Amino acid sequence: MIKAKRSFHFLWSGQALGNLGDILYIICLITLVYKETGSILHMAMIPFAKTMSLLVSGFIAPLFIEKYRRSTLLTATLAAKTLLLLFLCLLANYGIDTPLTYILLYILIIIISMLEGIGSPARRSMIPDLVKEEELVKANGFISITNQTSMLLSWPLGSILLVVWGEQNMLWLTFGLVFISSILTAKIQIKEEDNKEQKSDSKWNTIREGWHLIFQSRKLTTLTLMDVLENFGHGVWIAAILYVYVDTAIGKGEEWWGYINAAFFAGMMVAGIVVYRFSKKMEPHLGSIIMTSTLCLLGLNVWFGLTSSAWAALLVSFIFGFPQMARDVSQNTLIQQTCRDKQLAKVFASHGTLVYGTFGIATLVLGWFAEEYGIRATYMLVSAMFFFSFIIAVTNRKVLRTDRHSDAFQQAN
Repeated sequence: MIKAKRSFHFLWSGQALGNLGDILYIICLITLVYKETGSILHMAMIPFAKTMSLLVSGFIAPLFIEKYRRSTLLTATLAAKTLLLLFLCLLANYGIDTPLTYILLYILIIIISMLEGIGSPARRSMIPDLVKEEELVKANGFISITNQTSMLLSWPLGSILLVVWGEQNMLWLTFGLVFISSILTAKIQIKEEDNKEQKSDSKWNTIREGWHLIFQSRKLTTLTLMDVLENFGHGVWIAAILYVYVDTAIGKGEEWWGYINAAFFAGMMVAGIVVYRFSKKMEPHLGSIIMTSTLCLLGLNVWFGLTSSAWAALLVSFIFGFPQMARDVSQNTLIQQTCRDKQLAKVFASHGTLVYGTFGIATLVLGWFAEEYGIRATYMLVSAMFFFSFIIAVTNRKVLRTDRHSDAFQQAN
């Protein structure tokens, strides 16, 4: 077990409940809007509005991180989100069959998503403050397990609850989960220093500080460039492209779309347990693990894109989680070892902005590419992205070491 402070357990349990509530909330809203409007466009606007709001909030998050303590910021954003979800529940009970209620619905979705985007970097930056440095890989692995378990359970659970309870009752359940998550998060205690000296930097300088930290550190630049390329590649795993893949590449029905998705999340969850178990052995080799994992992901994308066997596709989908989980945990740990406190929160905010932006562009570009050149060619394009990421990793392998004092800017600050 992780020898961590009680606050770490409040952090992961609150995050697990919050993640479960977030996915149930999206399932619920998509179903509710589609039943009320019968419009696929209105339904698709919900995840689009959420993604764009997260993208925007990544830009402005450093302003809040600079002004408030991270624990205060996280608690406040969750409390505000809880109140807005209460209002959303009341709105759903009233009905969303008028133009005004539609506008209110999307305003609430945007604000809730922006609160999530502002609070998330603060939460992620707290992990090194709550566990010993030698337990950091294990802590990241444990949080990844809880995240993947929440995702694995939420979709089938959401489908069952929709049938048994209906959308409105399910929204109230979401409110309850986020409310409990807020209470647990409020119990987190970390040592933070108040800003005794008020910085005279402009708001623009505060916003760009995270970007400055990333591009001043060769290690962070390398990890960020790799993440941009690989997140573009992850665009082939969205529902729309995977649906076409099941139909045209392996010639199966809709049920296999569900099987492949379930296998992917199951693989990630099992991989999280493996990473947790072998975290001590991983610690000295994080850079090598990232390079090896990227190479494995390259091969798996090629295999998945070329196979015509449904069982092989299912197997690849399950295996995919292992190098992906090892890579994600190693990357998070390296970032957390490079800087601390508010600097780390700002780095995560800027990094998240790139991730959301890249993924949003990828969904459009890869959708067009698949329609023009076919689904197999799309997976080969994505494999090329992973190849370039691997080349970047090999070229910069010396900086992907775990010594957190190796970066010049860390010593300067």
